[in-house]
Amino acid sequence: MTQRARYIACLTAAALTFIACGSRVVPLSSDAQGNPISGFDNVNPTGEPVPGATGSLAPGVDPTTGASVGPSVGPRAILPNCTPGTGDVGVTKDTIKLGLIASINGPLKGQFDSAVQAVDAYFKGLNEAGGICGRRIQLLIRDDQGNGANNLAIAKKLVEEEKIFAFVGSHSAPDDSGIAKVSKEHKVPDLGFSLTWERAENKYSYGVPGQVQREWIGEGASGSKWLNEVNDIEQIAIFWLRESEVSILSAWGFEAAMIRTTNRERGKPIKICHEQPAGVVDTNYNNYVIAMKGNCDPADGPIGVYTTMENNANINLARAMRQQQFGYKIFAPTFSSYLPTFISQANGATEGAYIAMPQVPIERLEQPQSTWTPGTQELRRYLATLKRFYPNHKPTGSFGGPAWGSAALFTDAAAHCGANLTRACVLNRLETMPPFSAGGFLTPVAPGTHRIYTADLIVQVRNGRFVEVRPSDKSGPAGGPDFWDTSELFNWQVLYCSTRENTHADGSPWWPNRQAKDSLIDRC
Repeated sequence: MTQRARYIACLTAAALTFIACGSRVVPLSSDAQGNPISGFDNVNPTGEPVPGATGSLAPGVDPTTGASVGPSVGPRAILPNCTPGTGDVGVTKDTIKLGLIASINGPLKGQFDSAVQAVDAYFKGLNEAGGICGRRIQLLIRDDQGNGANNLAIAKKLVEEEKIFAFVGSHSAPDDSGIAKVSKEHKVPDLGFSLTWERAENKYSYGVPGQVQREWIGEGASGSKWLNEVNDIEQIAIFWLRESEVSILSAWGFEAAMIRTTNRERGKPIKICHEQPAGVVDTNYNNYVIAMKGNCDPADGPIGVYTTMENNANINLARAMRQQQFGYKIFAPTFSSYLPTFISQANGATEGAYIAMPQVPIERLEQPQSTWTPGTQELRRYLATLKRFYPNHKPTGSFGGPAWGSAALFTDAAAHCGANLTRACVLNRLETMPPFSAGGFLTPVAPGTHRIYTADLIVQVRNGRFVEVRPSDKSGPAGGPDFWDTSELFNWQVLYCSTRENTHADGSPWWPNRQAKDSLIDRC
């Protein structure tokens, strides 16, 4: 596989970190020429800090005039009357030193800029307001250029030489396992977006909202339970990227979720009429759709098409389905396609598509303020803070919202520990705290479960824009009423192993391509 192919596969894995139910939004932070956005003030392409840069330790400055300013519209001061006591590694009476590693340059540069901007803006706003117990955040941003060896070397340097207290908001591809290795060795908290199993399964790592798992998935994965019921779906086709094990296992988890729910509710499982692995560099999906047409006959019932692919692949699939006049009832990619390009580059082919997502959508801000929930207010706070410190920021990418949540989660844990801030205290807080939702902006998950979220909401492409489905439902879990599409986690591999020989009434198997599944599923 080429370096670019590996990178795209891992980027898809990143998108799938939130696939148990849903999705997320808007274009990626590079300019029209593919150059990364400027403004990361303590990073360069080698992973070394720019001399003299202090990251989020800098006091509040108007980004246009350079003048000092007062508190921002963002985070509020935490424990303003607290007297700092002794601290752990990376903590003084005045500062808390944190590290963030991201793929800023390298292949597909700009993909994670929205995450870096979100975390940096959050902590700059917090510093303006007074910090946490009088301590201001010093955020050391480093670029691994999408290289796993760089990721490991930079993580080691941040922890062993620069003495950071924790990792917050790291987003790196194609290999972020270096963070996991260093985090485990030194017991350093890691709050961020895991792209590898090693990092996701590290007991010192915490995802927002939740973390992807090899075996656990929501029974309503990608909104499928609600979508299939409302649209009377009788058969499904599913696409994944063959280069990404996360994409593969997630797709099979989708199948298991739909088999489980339909068998329980209808007395017979839904039929998987077509499975299709696709390559990350494939551009012609016509042959895939021709094969799907041969296996999925609309005469046998309404068809749902689900994918665990990245956005460009989903656009190519949508175009091919329209060109081949394939008669599906539902097209539902994951949150990797909650992007304007999913609409603008598809020439109408994605009209009607559904996307489930674990955060309040940007479109909610268009509603009357009288209808806004706490989650909508937090969304506005995020966007206003981002605009304040990055006035020329590109629209937030798929990773901006969860990154904002990572910064908020760290702030919650650090505030709980108060004056005597230690890693042990923060880790204990993360393990024992109740469900966290960043003020209702994200679907709530108890960090200590180390599992993916169980509720989302759904948007649909209508008349060339994303429109929220059931925006006034408000029946979601405590702390996140907006996320009405609730789900139950289950071990899909247990279901597969116990039913792998089952067949439908016509003799076809519940589970197509069992040999391929057996090669990646050890449980059986």
